[in-house]
Amino acid sequence: MANSPKSGTKPVGAAKLTIEILRALAKQPGPIGVTPLAAKLGRYPGTVYAVLKTLEAEGVVEFNAATKTYRLCLGGILEISNLQTADDVPGRLHAGLQETSERFGVCIYLSQRVRGDSMVIIDCAQPNQPLGLQAKVGFRIPVPLGGVGRLLIGWEGTDEETLKRGYAENHWPGRRPAFKAWAAQVRQDRMAGFAYEEESVPEGLATIAVPVIEGDGGAPIRYMLNAIGPRGDFTGDKLPVLVDAVKRLAEDARRPGPGPF
Repeated sequence: MANSPKSGTKPVGAAKLTIEILRALAKQPGPIGVTPLAAKLGRYPGTVYAVLKTLEAEGVVEFNAATKTYRLCLGGILEISNLQTADDVPGRLHAGLQETSERFGVCIYLSQRVRGDSMVIIDCAQPNQPLGLQAKVGFRIPVPLGGVGRLLIGWEGTDEETLKRGYAENHWPGRRPAFKAWAAQVRQDRMAGFAYEEESVPEGLATIAVPVIEGDGGAPIRYMLNAIGPRGDFTGDKLPVLVDAVKRLAEDARRPGPGPF
């Protein structure tokens, strides 16, 4: 699996707890106290308190003395997360995402694979008209799932053994297809370099997924582009035009050069 620890490497407990706390605070709709946060994580309050105080001292978490609650500090998080340079994939694609979104009237998402079992949206562009989508930067998507999952699995290999393993691990948003039909679709998507999907998005919408291939193409997929919009915008002659535009975005991500940041 991508991004998994090396065999025999022991995770550092304090680092793991710090990440758990940051994830929990990111999902929390408002400030939260030490005790309920510790209960949510299944951790000792004293240990959680010590980590929170360290994060507070570093400016990543802020403490409200009146309510004795904690929440993420926006400035501190931006300071840590704003590490992209013009040579990074998000930096090279940012302007292109917006241009493509406005041109076709679809939402364009760039997601990055994390932990091997998830993808997180790291940039997005939306057209002027609302499409009723709730996904935003920071939204976590389990993988493998839908068309994105077929591409991720297909890039690992299209032999029978790899596909059977992927079939068993796949998340199914709707009806589970027969293995042979699904495997044939994976092979087709792998050859085409994109996947079309309707079942993993809200009713009336469709999406295409295009992988961002780095290096010589032998490395696991780290980034994925998704274009989501009304199904009617993906029919007939419109589909290949949109696929070509998103593929050009993916190709632009492979070319180091000056970016908008």
